[in-house]
Amino acid sequence: MEKKAWYIGCSSQQIADRVILVGDPARVSRLQDLLDDVQVFPVNRGLMTITGSYQGTGITVAAFGMGAPIAAIVMHELYTLGARVFLRIGTAIALPPIELGDFIIADKAQRHEGTSNAYAPADYEAIADLDVISASINAIKENGHNYRVGNFASYDGFYRDMFSIEKSTDQRVQKNLHTLSEQGVVAVDMETSALLTVGRVLGCKAGSLCVATVNSLKHQKIDHRDMEVSEQDLFTVALRAVTTTQL
Repeated sequence: MEKKAWYIGCSSQQIADRVILVGDPARVSRLQDLLDDVQVFPVNRGLMTITGSYQGTGITVAAFGMGAPIAAIVMHELYTLGARVFLRIGTAIALPPIELGDFIIADKAQRHEGTSNAYAPADYEAIADLDVISASINAIKENGHNYRVGNFASYDGFYRDMFSIEKSTDQRVQKNLHTLSEQGVVAVDMETSALLTVGRVLGCKAGSLCVATVNSLKHQKIDHRDMEVSEQDLFTVALRAVTTTQL
């Protein structure tokens, strides 16, 4: 019997074994240009999904928007439809020694978001799949981009824990980021810890690969043109990584 997902609206026959998860739906359209034989599925609740092939291997690209709850929903639905390899790509806040524009591969993540608590107890580690990490490293080396493998931390409160736009929260955010840096965290985002937890609990292979676009400690952001170049490299690396990860 064919399965159909509630929110993304796709059926099991429309989904590939390998998935690239993105936040921004516009990235789905840009990734579409790099795929062959693309099927574009109806957008539901802002969730955009396509399936195509890259060098003969089927790949689904799905956008979840922002935040751990919806990212976990999209991943869980795709898993129930048969997907088994997941690579989340996007942007992250950088902590020293990461430089803007560097690629960051998560090996594990601190769980400061709430979604992962629905899947596992508090002491359950959010760990990336070793095959996905290895495939990502190899793909980046082929591409020649600067990268680092390290610990992420994921939060729900962007303007309370990750970036300050008000003087009243400056001290809180700065203290939090300095503490994370002292703990060896190199990147902060909103989804990685949830996706790694969900992937591990469900029994699929999950990883996270991000471009460092913001330095919250210095209130710096990557230049738009530099981001365009980094994004194209990110797409190439992600496609190579997911197609070379063993199922």
